[in-house]
Amino acid sequence: MVSAVIADGPPRRALEVIASGASDLVLPEPVAVELRRVLGRKLALDDSSIDAILALLKELAVEVARVPDQVEAISGDPDDDRILAAAISGGAEILISGDTRHLLPLGQHRSTRVVKPQAFVAEIAR
Repeated sequence: MVSAVIADGPPRRALEVIASGASDLVLPEPVAVELRRVLGRKLALDDSSIDAILALLKELAVEVARVPDQVEAISGDPDDDRILAAAISGGAEILISGDTRHLLPLGQHRSTRVVKPQAFVAEIAR
């Protein structure tokens, strides 16, 4: 999500596809929390800019999915497991990720597929 917000490229195109209405956004709550942290601490954006970005994403989202009480250890990274669990609990069919270490190798967990942004954009364009 950080890449979609700050740079041009496949993550931004995936977000544009969602904004066009071609697909729905289920925003896992941990993604919104991490986005706030990275934009503030690492990229030094001011609070009002971060609030505006998060408000836009929440407006685009059909749901902000919360982390369930029970999270399975699936990916090898507890933070990624929380994102995956929230996506699944929110009914997401696809989790878009650039995480080649923990999430993408899963391919799919339960009813949620994990794909790169460029694969998502290509799939929607068909």
